[in-house]
Amino acid sequence: MASSSSAAVLARPDAPAHPSAPEDYPWLGPAIRSALLLSEEIVDLDPSGGVDAPTEQVDDALVDIAAIEQALAAEGVAPLAERTLVLAVGSNQTPETIARKYRRSGRDIPVTTPFVRCTVHDLAVGHVASIAAPGYLPAAPYRAEGERMELVATWFDEEQLAVVDETEPNYDRLRLSAEEFPLHLATGQEPAHFDVYASLWGVIAQGDLPIPLRHRQQELFDELVGLTGSSLTRGDAAEVCAALAAAPSALHELVTGHGLVAPDGLPR
Repeated sequence: MASSSSAAVLARPDAPAHPSAPEDYPWLGPAIRSALLLSEEIVDLDPSGGVDAPTEQVDDALVDIAAIEQALAAEGVAPLAERTLVLAVGSNQTPETIARKYRRSGRDIPVTTPFVRCTVHDLAVGHVASIAAPGYLPAAPYRAEGERMELVATWFDEEQLAVVDETEPNYDRLRLSAEEFPLHLATGQEPAHFDVYASLWGVIAQGDLPIPLRHRQQELFDELVGLTGSSLTRGDAAEVCAALAAAPSALHELVTGHGLVAPDGLPR
């Protein structure tokens, strides 16, 4: 299904979604990839050899949208026109994470879900100013004029979207206009709008500038020690996550008390 190669099977959807360690969030690895989550496998949609340039700078479409539609039809699930496009900023970029969320929901829903790499403008990724239940600080988008990022967008059907919504208690799902946040998909499309999960708590910031996403919690915890002098996030990240999970409000109180929270600047 990739535009210049035969499809490659990446993994089974029932494979572990990520290491069980919250300190390793966001568990991304080589996350910026296009893929199709199917009932029996995860299929690579990227060209053979990978992609060396930002999605919007590639002359030809990287992903064949007709092949995606054919796969959806073959699985007997909703076409793209009946799905909601959601831009992911954290672990939701990976099919493994989404497959895990479907399984944990206990609902009998179709799992087939397309994931496509994309370029988005004027948006960046930082951290929610509060913890997720396991004790890590999850990712959150924020307005960042002049920034350009490579992320992954996902098409969810109605049932799938309801499941994912339920797994995001720290967020509001917002609809953003491409007039404000231009988006170019690997399919060659430039949709008029897309959804994002935006933090209910603001984002961690130094002054008015959000702190960009750190790819290991240890980096962020050490940074917060330097900014606050507090022992709350001092030490081994696994131990810090466990302590934060046992005191769910402590991190938000710490960053709020030290003026380390800023609004994400997204329209509500």
